[in-house]
Amino acid sequence: FSSTDMAGSTFWPSPQNSTWSWPPIPNLDNKPYKSQITGNKIKFTGSTDSKWQLRFYKTMYANPGDTSIIIEYTIKNEKATEQTWAPWEVTRVLGKGLTVFAKGDGSVTGDMVSRTEEIDGYVWYDQDNIAGKKGNKFFSDGKGWLAHVVDGNKLFIKKFEDIPLDKAAPAEAEVEVYTTSDKAYTELENQGAYGSIAGKDSVTWKVKWFARNLPASVDVSVGSESLTNYIEGVLKRSFDPTGKRDLQALCAVKVFPNPATEYLYVETNLVSYCDVSITVYDLQGRTILRQAVSQNHQQVDIKTIDNGNYIYVLNQNGISVSRGLLAVKR
Repeated sequence: FSSTDMAGSTFWPSPQNSTWSWPPIPNLDNKPYKSQITGNKIKFTGSTDSKWQLRFYKTMYANPGDTSIIIEYTIKNEKATEQTWAPWEVTRVLGKGLTVFAKGDGSVTGDMVSRTEEIDGYVWYDQDNIAGKKGNKFFSDGKGWLAHVVDGNKLFIKKFEDIPLDKAAPAEAEVEVYTTSDKAYTELENQGAYGSIAGKDSVTWKVKWFARNLPASVDVSVGSESLTNYIEGVLKRSFDPTGKRDLQALCAVKVFPNPATEYLYVETNLVSYCDVSITVYDLQGRTILRQAVSQNHQQVDIKTIDNGNYIYVLNQNGISVSRGLLAVKR
């Protein structure tokens, strides 16, 4: 970007127009934070803003269970008296690609409504096809997530608390998307509930980020059911740290027979957004066989595998989600 202030992701207090307007409060936006690493977490501590007496903390860490990055934002009210704010994450991406989210209650508003399309409960914004359409921003109640795809297969998902329509800050919304007039960049914005923070107290709000390379089977276009199914699948896995529940619900059902002789079968209820493979390892961890699962009743030839005990691993969209002991006996 031409300005480093307009790159990356930041965190603001909401609402904007009725309180701090523009530009953002430096201590809460782009001034340096102190950092500290504890275990697998890095904590950033901001400085207190002189006007509003707010201090922000950001704690970031990886969740290997669902391969997400978790960001915990804390708003500390350093005043002795109560204040009312909502948390607001603003993530900037290049002004291209496809944005989508599940629509909540009410209508999509703002001067950029003409750039959006609502199809089967989802709101779509195609930044590569907005010629002649005016406006800079739209607002909408959502259902706790916002996704963006660039370069045809690079998927970014933000997951956050789904708030009721009436819990949004004044003149704000759970989901907001802004694009500059020159289309240089777009802001993917999500907000939490508007509520009071007692004097010397704080509130914490959590956001999850997911990044995925989309399988070739996922169609990236406005109204694509395979894309929204894929996104919903990623979000469902985020509730189960092991991912096993979603593998059973969405993809592989069972591996049999066990012991096996010449063939192994992977029985699935595959859907288009599942990219499943099976890998067989010996007990020393060496890869013996790897095969994609592309059918509902996949036959895997194991005639070249010697008698003995092995470990099989099922992968969903590149993530190891289920494993077990496999015996080969003839």
